[in-house]
Amino acid sequence: MEKTGSRLQSFAQSMNLPFLFEVVYLQEMDAFSEDLFSIEPDETVAVYSFLMLRSMISKPKSLETVMKVLARIRPAVMVVSEVEANHNSPSFIDRFMEALLFYSAYFDCLEECMERGNEYRAILEGCFFGEGIMNIVGEGDEEREAECLEEVFNEFGKGRCCDLEFDGKGLIVGWKGTPIQSVTAWKFS
Repeated sequence: MEKTGSRLQSFAQSMNLPFLFEVVYLQEMDAFSEDLFSIEPDETVAVYSFLMLRSMISKPKSLETVMKVLARIRPAVMVVSEVEANHNSPSFIDRFMEALLFYSAYFDCLEECMERGNEYRAILEGCFFGEGIMNIVGEGDEEREAECLEEVFNEFGKGRCCDLEFDGKGLIVGWKGTPIQSVTAWKFS
């Protein structure tokens, strides 16, 4: 996140725009509130949500809290990046089959786009894939640990390996026809 903030700060400076980047880390999203931010009345707010919303599908009260706070903050835009797979089905068979398709595409993509000794690949395979697979096929913790994905995506040979599709609602990144990640922009009225 700090690297993202630095890149955004640098970009804003190049455009002579005042810019402040705040990261909010919480153990429980029920603690999410406007008080976590210092927003001036004349500021324009943008929110970036990376693999956060889908982890709250099993926690509707937390999701409701987050959406109410966001509505009160009134961001000009919210950029949402999520996994393009249904890993939350109550049926083990459905969860398993979806995970098999999703992770097969991801591992195939890694094999072609990153060297086996790449440190970001090791982080992705251990931090995200290992725990993600256990959460999907097991009965463990529902939270998805995926903060390391952003750095990993920066290591990919962009364009030579991934499919990019704009479906009119958002950008979908895929591998050989299998959707893997989506990015959408939400506008609050």
